[in-house]
Amino acid sequence: MNSLAEADRVWIVGGPGCGKSTLARELAERRGIEPVTLDAFFWGPDWTPVPTEEFLAHVDGELAADRWIVDGQFAASVEAFAHRADCVVWTDPPLRVTWPRLLRRTLRRWIRREELWGGVRETLWTVIGPRSILWYAVKVRVSQRLANQELFDQLRGTDVLLLHTRDSDVRSLLE
Repeated sequence: MNSLAEADRVWIVGGPGCGKSTLARELAERRGIEPVTLDAFFWGPDWTPVPTEEFLAHVDGELAADRWIVDGQFAASVEAFAHRADCVVWTDPPLRVTWPRLLRRTLRRWIRREELWGGVRETLWTVIGPRSILWYAVKVRVSQRLANQELFDQLRGTDVLLLHTRDSDVRSLLE
């Protein structure tokens, strides 16, 4: 396999606001399948993670299909399943791009009271408090980049196509 267009099983990793879900949605739409969003399986009520075994069982069930597009970067799932992909895409735009995206998205969700995974909604506390995705994105940026580099190092030399982009518009990968 030489391109993302040829891949049947695609795993998209990257930090918050880097375009994982956007790329997954667009790619899945072109292929006529539903994207698998790991956040939907990971988060329970009140932003509480579901038990790891339950989370991994859901992911394993989704990966039983012949074709899938997964977006998300939870360590347990990446470790357990990323090797099943034909292609792993690491979206990695600079923080100056991702942080404003997160701010706009988080404020929109809070203002519109959008329901997210596990029935949760953004609150003022989740927007500006210590568990805010905005602060989380800054705090984990370096560790997530290191984890993705390790993942690519582990998969290098296998049949998995590895794509790493720093482009701010992940849709460029679809051209």
